[in-house]
Amino acid sequence: MKITTLVYKQGFSANTHLLYLTNSEIVAFDLGQSTDSFARYLKNHELSLRAVFLTHGHFDHIAFVDNIPENIPVYIHYADRELLTNPYKNCSNNMWNPIKCKRKIIDLQDSDIIKIGSAEIKVINTPFHTMGSSMFLINESYLISGDTLFKGSIGRSDLPTSSPRLMPNSLKKIISLYKEYGDLKVYPGHGENTTLRHEIGNNYYLKNIN
Repeated sequence: MKITTLVYKQGFSANTHLLYLTNSEIVAFDLGQSTDSFARYLKNHELSLRAVFLTHGHFDHIAFVDNIPENIPVYIHYADRELLTNPYKNCSNNMWNPIKCKRKIIDLQDSDIIKIGSAEIKVINTPFHTMGSSMFLINESYLISGDTLFKGSIGRSDLPTSSPRLMPNSLKKIISLYKEYGDLKVYPGHGENTTLRHEIGNNYYLKNIN
């Protein structure tokens, strides 16, 4: 099992992470690219998409969702469902093409475990960037952190559905993951991939939780 990161350099340089279940079957985490580049990547590499998980509902993570066939499940934490259809809340209201997703989405809750092929994907809700912001723990080895945790930083808490007061408890969940599972490979929504050990030891926000 491996993870490949696709970086869309236009706009906000959002990451899409591809979890390989086999050499040809994948699960995607976040789909911020609004062109056909993702579909082209799948075709060129002869990949079959099994499912999509969204770490939260901001435009740079959901823009491609409506291009995914209806037979492929797309998941998001229920608290961010409203962002999918609300351009103000998903921060696309000032763009030339505000985003209102129309396709069916499956709700997730904290601690849900979704099994797809050889992958066991656990939902860890970390509200503060958005109320539904979630990380995904894969086989107790990989952590898709979305905009909760970046290399050397964390997500913003000044956007329409942000909640700064929830930040400390959400960051404490990251500390708890390290205590329970040790080092994990971390795949954030923007920027370079990192490790949990590195962030515990060097990330200012994790070292100074209020």
